[in-house]
Amino acid sequence: MQINTLTKLAASLLLCGLTAHAGAQTVVFDSYGDDITYLDGWPQMLEAGNSIAVPFSLASATTVQSILTAIEHVPEWGGSGGVTLGIVTRNGALPGGASWLYSAHLDAPAVNSTFAPTGWALAAGSYWLVATADSGFAGQWIGATYDYTGNWAYTTAPGAWTEQSSTFLGMPGARITVAAAVPEPATYGLMLVGGLLVAAAARRKSATRPQG
Repeated sequence: MQINTLTKLAASLLLCGLTAHAGAQTVVFDSYGDDITYLDGWPQMLEAGNSIAVPFSLASATTVQSILTAIEHVPEWGGSGGVTLGIVTRNGALPGGASWLYSAHLDAPAVNSTFAPTGWALAAGSYWLVATADSGFAGQWIGATYDYTGNWAYTTAPGAWTEQSSTFLGMPGARITVAAAVPEPATYGLMLVGGLLVAAAARRKSATRPQG
């Protein structure tokens, strides 16, 4: 009875550890502050086929879980359609000429909306998160802060990229979350305890097995 209970407890702890690891996520880029509802940066216009790109890097291979942005369609400006949001490889100061690794079309995006892609697997390396407006789209990508957080890029005409490195304009609001590459410390703890209990249960079972 005790052995059976111990085995069940060990299995439960191992399962909890594995489940926690499977659901673990890591933020690899975040230009937002603590309060995402408070955006105090100047907006960068995003319209008429133009694009904006923000850089991020990955230390190890992973998959993108979610992308939060401050991109919005502004109805008062007219226009229709949406934006293509996607990822391209970063090989220099500008994304010019890079092809989409992954992309998705977002109709009439709203500020602080989250996009959850499926199957966006990336190797370790440097990338751009790019938003390209439809030809009829009129909107903006709002800056998350006035603080300068790193270089980003935009187009003044479709395909004509310019590097933005002003210390006045903050990075456009974005938060990229990926699957955690390794278990969190708490997950290791659950798996360790579960493993020790499994070993203890096996030893007790062996010790109580009839000799013969």
